[in-house]
Amino acid sequence: MGKNKNKKQQAENSLLEKENEVADTYVAQPQPQAEDNSFEVFLWLLAYSVLMFTLPFLGFYGVQNWLQESFPNLTVFEVNCYSVLTAVLVANAIVAMYVFKAIREKDPPPLEGEQDESKKEQ
Repeated sequence: MGKNKNKKQQAENSLLEKENEVADTYVAQPQPQAEDNSFEVFLWLLAYSVLMFTLPFLGFYGVQNWLQESFPNLTVFEVNCYSVLTAVLVANAIVAMYVFKAIREKDPPPLEGEQDESKKEQ
């Protein structure tokens, strides 16, 4: 009877070892947390805000000065219309650049909790 107990014990031990090996292969590896890029986002917002404040003014006064020097026969109204049109186009170009940058941005990797929820849903 002692030999039968040893064989059963060895069989149970080998079974437990196999289960542990299988369990070790399926242990979830810790996923790195998503990096906090809020400071970078704030800096980009600040940069585009500075551009939105300065470039339309520079465009307006630059075109106005150029038109007054180069085309003295234009009326004040025409010079102002072209200058305002330039400022509006510059502002729209800056907004378009900001949107394009936002579209090109990659999504951050999901957090650990979000991964677990998505696996449960599947």
